Amino acid sequence: MEIASKFMGPGTTNTMVRINENGSVVGTIIVNCEGFPETTTLDSLTAATYSNHMRNLSASASHALKEIDVTDELRVLRLVSKKTEAVVAPDEDFYLVVVMRRQKK
Repeated sequence: MEIASKFMGPGTTNTMVRINENGSVVGTIIVNCEGFPETTTLDSLTAATYSNHMRNLSASASHALKEIDVTDELRVLRLVSKKTEAVVAPDEDFYLVVVMRRQKK
């Protein structure tokens, strides 16, 4: 997580640790603007897969939103499946991806 602290400030490490303390969180990924995971709590293959797909998905969602309203901008993208939930918070330089287990009801 040194990379996260170096590029995104010292509070980033604390934020990632706090997010990961939630029992339903499987892992977090900080993705650079090229789509590569910079810092992750997941294994390399899983992080790379989520990084690539969630970056592309959020870019598509952002473009669609701009077509609907050019003054609007994507803040958070949430993808919910049967087993997992992924939340993406895009920024200019990095994306934060949080992968969670779905809560059984």
